[in-house]
Amino acid sequence: MKMLFEEDALSTEERLKTVINLQVPDRPPSCPFIYYFAARYAGITARELTSDPASYRAAMDLCFDELGPWDIYYPVNPRYPEVYSFIMPMKARWPGIDLDEDSACQLLEGELMKPEDYQWVIEAGRSHRHLAYLVYFVEMIARAWDIKSGRKAYAHVLPRLAMHLAGWRREFASFSRRGVTTLYGFLPEAAFDSFSLSRGLTEFVKDCMRRPDEVAAAADALTDSYYFVTRLITALVGVPRAEIFVHRSSNDFISPEMFKTLSFPSLKMLVDRLVAAGISPVLHLDGDWDENLATLRELPAGNCVAQFDGSTDIFLAKRVIGDRMCIMGDVPATMLSLGSVSEVDEYCHRLIEEVGLGGGFIMGAGCEIPPDAKPANVRAMLQSVVKHGYVPVADAHAVRSKVRARVSPVAFPTGP
Repeated sequence: MKMLFEEDALSTEERLKTVINLQVPDRPPSCPFIYYFAARYAGITARELTSDPASYRAAMDLCFDELGPWDIYYPVNPRYPEVYSFIMPMKARWPGIDLDEDSACQLLEGELMKPEDYQWVIEAGRSHRHLAYLVYFVEMIARAWDIKSGRKAYAHVLPRLAMHLAGWRREFASFSRRGVTTLYGFLPEAAFDSFSLSRGLTEFVKDCMRRPDEVAAAADALTDSYYFVTRLITALVGVPRAEIFVHRSSNDFISPEMFKTLSFPSLKMLVDRLVAAGISPVLHLDGDWDENLATLRELPAGNCVAQFDGSTDIFLAKRVIGDRMCIMGDVPATMLSLGSVSEVDEYCHRLIEEVGLGGGFIMGAGCEIPPDAKPANVRAMLQSVVKHGYVPVADAHAVRSKVRARVSPVAFPTGP
């Protein structure tokens, strides 16, 4: 893979693997989570972005060429609305379908999953094992999109998933030719958090109090299948990393004790197995995780990424888990939308100096770059890793020698 800048000593894939392994790279990598911002910047509607792959690619290319470059592509575009529900099992309203053409997708809290379905999930884990993930999510998608359950649901959902993955392979290869690596090859929601989404927040909180053993057992029952599907899809698309969404396990939703007893066991089981298989987990940790950080120390060191969204104190996270996990983030959305270029640059410099100290840091926004972010601020964030991040030249040569002795390149696919 070619270098992004003349001063670079590592390729983007080498740089990413270096920080995941908690080593010091030639400079920190950048990884912007860009989606609806690309539509506004390119002057297209949200409907065009979400329904037309060519418009999405053109908008992303424009951002890359005019505001970038960046090191790591963060893929988020579902080819079909149903694929979005394959990750987040909820009813959804979609731009140009249920909403105005320039509205963002809206997820609806509702009770897709019933209390008796925990036992159904546990039985699916026993009887279907590796396919339990598909059994659960296809049923949730059928309920979310009013598709008849059974064979018709599989006939509707699986071809769309296959087309989505084929499109991803082409996107990944396109960015690879430009010298850019890809963050992950699959993005499942953690099992515990999937139940929270499909049960609806109010009912799920009751479940955690009334039937905690069932909740935990159902999450455990899906682990084999989560592992199997994640390993299969990351191999198919050629990226040995998986983003695991953990949307409902933060201190904003459940207590630290409930996280330890109900959510973390199945999450740790999945992470341990993925790491053992050579797949690096990227944990998407929305919300306030300050009181859960110590528990995250139990995950395998030098193999995971913790991505925060602005609610967690990222400097505290560096102190608590920085010797165990790579940290990604965390330029606040408010700063990107309302701040000045100098404010963004100064904050990014602080992130590089403090969170990037000793390696293990990826520059990014607090979750998604907001649609109304100032382009100059996005550019300042992406340029900061070059402006402030390079290690001295002699050290860069040493970094390159060490990294290339232990990091093998990724062979990205070139077609579907």
